Amino acid sequence: MSGALNTLNMIGAGRVGVALGHLWAKAGVFEVQDVLTRSIDRARDAVRAISAGRAVAALDEMRAADVWLVATPDDAIAASCARLARSDKLSAGNIVFHVSGATSSDELGSARDRGAHVASVHPIKAFMDSGTAAQSFAGTYCGMEGDARALHVLKPAFEQIGARLFEIAAEMKRIYHAGGVFACNYLSALVEAAVLCHEKAGVPRAVSLKAIEPMVRETVDAIFGQGPAQALTGPVSRGDVATVRRQLEALAKWTGDLAQPYRQLGMLAVTLAEADRRLDGAQASELRRVLSGTAKSS
Repeated sequence: MSGALNTLNMIGAGRVGVALGHLWAKAGVFEVQDVLTRSIDRARDAVRAISAGRAVAALDEMRAADVWLVATPDDAIAASCARLARSDKLSAGNIVFHVSGATSSDELGSARDRGAHVASVHPIKAFMDSGTAAQSFAGTYCGMEGDARALHVLKPAFEQIGARLFEIAAEMKRIYHAGGVFACNYLSALVEAAVLCHEKAGVPRAVSLKAIEPMVRETVDAIFGQGPAQALTGPVSRGDVATVRRQLEALAKWTGDLAQPYRQLGMLAVTLAEADRRLDGAQASELRRVLSGTAKSS
């Protein structure tokens, strides 16, 4: 690659790709060139949001580029890359990367076979919409893996728009992404579980959300200020076996859908409390028996 500014083409234009494209164009990191997505109208919308580039309707219309971002949904990455690799648009030495957290750079193997350098850089951020995400992107942590030559170009490109990068093991990509699902997606599910329990007890949904909001915010602050183990409160942290047993019995009688995650998350909570030395061995063992269903009912 030569020249003062590397050219960038985008295949797919989801919220992550559009936000990154906008930031790179604004900062003069890449020259955003051609954008291809499911329809020409969507491509035009993406170009407007990026404030740079040219919308195209087909791969044949795309020009050669130094860097290719495959910003399609996860299940379309490999196929989109394969079409690029079969075309005459990709050259040896080009960089091809994706921003998925759930799949590794091996999904771009067809481009690597053509002599391209491939990588994956995944921003750990909730992209509700591209505009808001771009405005708040600075400071975002990004997990990266792939070919050294690709990362040599991509690492400073992300750093110039405020990203903080760290390396991850490509073969553990699915486990890595599951961590994000627990922290973000399932946090929403846990709050919904709390609201459902309150509704069962006659508390209106709106009141429940207002009531638990301070507690949730305080807990999140404590987790990141002190660590998960020290932030843990509640019956498990106190070794209150009787309360855990009664809650579990009530949940199981009402709905197994909530009893099962209560058991599994309770097991993790026991491990945290034990690590923080708030439970002795006997308390931890009894709680595990209750949560696993092997303890005798009182």
